[in-house]
This record gives sequence, structure tokens and C-alpha cells, in this order.
Amino acid sequence: MSRLLNPFARPGRWYRGVWHCHTTESDGARSVDDVVAWYADRGYDFLAITDHNRVTAPPRSADTLALVPGVEVDAGRTGVGTAFHILGIGLREMIDVPRESAARHALPAQTVVDRLRAAGAAVFIAHPYWSGVTADDLLPLRDVAGIEVYNANVEEDIGKGYSGIHWDDCLARRHPLLGAANDDSHWKFADHGKGWTMLRAETLTPESVTVGLAAGSFYSSTGVTLDDVTFDGETAAVRVAGPGAREVRFVSDTRWGSRVRAEGTPLREALHTLRGRERYLRIEVMGPDGAMAWTNPLFVER
Repeated sequence: MSRLLNPFARPGRWYRGVWHCHTTESDGARSVDDVVAWYADRGYDFLAITDHNRVTAPPRSADTLALVPGVEVDAGRTGVGTAFHILGIGLREMIDVPRESAARHALPAQTVVDRLRAAGAAVFIAHPYWSGVTADDLLPLRDVAGIEVYNANVEEDIGKGYSGIHWDDCLARRHPLLGAANDDSHWKFADHGKGWTMLRAETLTPESVTVGLAAGSFYSSTGVTLDDVTFDGETAAVRVAGPGAREVRFVSDTRWGSRVRAEGTPLREALHTLRGRERYLRIEVMGPDGAMAWTNPLFVER
């Protein structure tokens, strides 16, 4: 068993952020200033603008937000012929990619990942379900931190925002990807304020956000707040803040795992003891209103 980072056991505090969104510099409907102001006014702590195939310059002043450079590159070809959408968060400068889409899509996805990593970025694959990405496409990629398990834009648009099966397919094959939630806001319909990351860090800087995302020092949410997650190697426990939970799912490979449902009053805590055959374990929490939270895997058997 190889344990992954449990941010609840780390020093520091929680910071709320989004690191996939767009502006009028690519295909978003709001300006950079408007996007930054929207998130700042609602108490977010950090933000990465990820316009397509370019690093968008931040506004001159954003005192209440840590702004992290980011980009979304569409490149390569999946097994079904679609392009990967690759997020680079915290890169020092824009990488070299062809401007023409046909040339970018002829470029291997791994080449783009390697260039983003060389530029200092944490790398995630955006909205796998929407992109037509499968486990067969994800498994060969090296140095990818994770995928978006939830993407608000594509969920609101066509209902393909949840990529949990893609995540589980990789984890069951002992490929320890992280799972993130993001708005991917384009501002053309209600795709903003619906998916975010809770990052655990001692300080909030673009560098600490990049390091924390790459290491898995976060959980993801669409509205559920987690108070604590513990794992002693045998038993996992989760405590839920606020109104509690309608149910908690301890998700593992094949038929292993468990589902704990509230009976009457919402759950504030749930436990799961391993049976000894699991290859990984992660936790999903559903709130009374249907909002969700996802932990990263607590372990992945090597």
C-alpha cells in the first residue's frame, strides 16, 4: 500500500480557489478584470485564468486574490480522435505550441505535458468525459497530476461534467491520479461558482498553489465542506461540516467499498474499514441538497 498525501493531516489552513476559467482573451464572455472581480467579491482566495493556448496577463491590482498563471492547451489525439485539453497551472511562461489547431492536434499530448512540467506547471487533464478521453488515453501519460472529476461548465451544458468512472478506471489500474473540481466558467450561462478546490497550505502564493495542487493537498467540492478525514491504514473516517450529509460513499475498485446513508438526521461522520482486497480508496460526500465533495485517494496499492 502506498499512501497519498492527506491534506487534513498537514499544517496550514484551507484556501478556496478555482483554476480553470476563461475570459474574453479566448472564448469567455467576460473581461479579465470582470472575472477576477467576480471571484474576489465572493471570497475566493486564489484563481488561475486558463485561456486557450495562451497565458493571459492578470490585472494590475487584485489585492484579495492570489493570481496563478495558467493555460489550457488543446493538443494531441485521443483514441477516438478528439483532442486532449491539458491544464498547466503555475507555469513560468507560455510554452511553445503551434498556433494552428491541426498542428497542435498532431503534437503528442505527452510532449505538451513535458513542456508544461519543464515550465514549472502542475498538469491536469480537463473534463475527460466531455473530451472523449478514456483510461486507455490517460494511462500512458507521465507526470500528469490528475484529472477534473467535476467540471461545472460541461455539466451545465450537456451533463458530462462528472468523470468519476475515468478516475476509478485509472486508480483500479494502480495509476494514482488526483481528482479536482472546477468551474471552467465561460460566462455564457450559469457555469460559475459551482465547482472549486479547497487547498491546504501554510502560505498562499502562486508557488504554494502550484506545489499543493501537484501534491494533492486539496479536496474538491460543489458545496460540501469537510471538517476532517483520517486514515490509519485500516479504517477511514470523514467528518462533515454544516448541515451534514445525505450519504457518504467510500469508493474502491470493483465491488469493494461501502455506502453510508443518513437515517433521519443528516450524517456528520461516517466510517469504513478495509476488507483487505482494495487497491485504492477515495471518499465522496453528498450533502442534503445534492452538493458534493471528493477527497483524493487515501492510498493506491502499487
